[in-house]
Amino acid sequence: MRVERGKGPWPKSNDEVSVKLWFISRLESGVEIDEREPIARLCLENVSGKSKGERLMDDYKYPESVLEKLSIIAGKLLEHEPIQYILGSTFFDGLEVKVDSRVLIPRPETEELVMHVATILKPDFTGHLLDIGTGSGCIAIALKHRFKGSRVYAADVSEGAIEAAIINAEDNNCKVSFVCSNVLSERPYNDMVFDAVVSNPPYIPFNEAKSLSDRVHLKEPSVALFVDDSDPLIFYKRIIYLCEWGMLMDGGLLAMECHTDYASSVERLLNKSERWGMVDVVNDLQGLPRHVIARLELS
Repeated sequence: MRVERGKGPWPKSNDEVSVKLWFISRLESGVEIDEREPIARLCLENVSGKSKGERLMDDYKYPESVLEKLSIIAGKLLEHEPIQYILGSTFFDGLEVKVDSRVLIPRPETEELVMHVATILKPDFTGHLLDIGTGSGCIAIALKHRFKGSRVYAADVSEGAIEAAIINAEDNNCKVSFVCSNVLSERPYNDMVFDAVVSNPPYIPFNEAKSLSDRVHLKEPSVALFVDDSDPLIFYKRIIYLCEWGMLMDGGLLAMECHTDYASSVERLLNKSERWGMVDVVNDLQGLPRHVIARLELS
C-alpha cells in the first residue's frame, strides 16, 4: 500500500521556532492571515502530542516523520480542506467530537445555543429532549452530558451523519437515540412528545454560497448548510408546526439557531400564533441575532 509522504521545502532546523515559521510560510498562498497562527498552534500540538509548554520545557525537536505529517496537513489546507476534517475531530462544549465530510463542523454559535438551553432547563432536568438536524450529534451529546438523567433523541436526513453521530455518542459515553428522518416530510419518532426541542437546521440560501469560504461551501455537506432561495424559513415553519401539533408538550421549550438576517422573521412566525407564551431573540457573542427561544403556552 502506498504511504502518502509530505513534500519540501523543509525547515532549516527542527526546533520549535523554525518549524512553526516554516509551517506558517507553507500556508501563505491559501489560508487567511488571521487563521495561520491558530491553525499552526493547533497542528503543532496535534502532531507532537505535546502542549507548547511541554515542547519548550523538553527542548522538543521535530523528527522527520512529524515534519512529513505537517507537510501533508499544509498541502490539504491549501486544497481548502477544513483543519477539523484533516485532524479528524474538534471540541464542542468540552467534549471531543469526530468530524468528517459527512457532517457540518460545529460552530461556537451552536455551543452558545446549548448553553442557553442548559441555563433555561433546571439542573435536574430528566425530561425527553429532541435534536432535529443533529449532524455530528454535538448538540444532543452535549445536552445528554449536561443532563445525565434526561432522555435524548436526535434525527437527521443524512444516513452518513447518523453513523458519525452514533460513534460520537459512544465515544463520549452518552446514551442518545438516533434516527434517520426527513423532518420536512415526516415527524421524527412518530407520536412521541418532548419536553424540549432544539435545532440548528440548514438556513443559508443557495444564493449566498459564493460569499462563503471555499472550505465551507465546497467541503462541508450542502444538505446541512443550504436552503432554497425561495423559502429560507422552510425548516422553521415545519418545526414550529410540528411543535404546535403535538411534538412539543404544553409549556415545553423550543430553541433554534438562525441566520442572523432571518432571526426576526422566525420570531414573527412564532408570534403569529397564539400558542407561544414566550418568544425571545438572543444575540450571539458577536452581538448578532442568532437564536430564537420560545415556550409553548400552557393550555
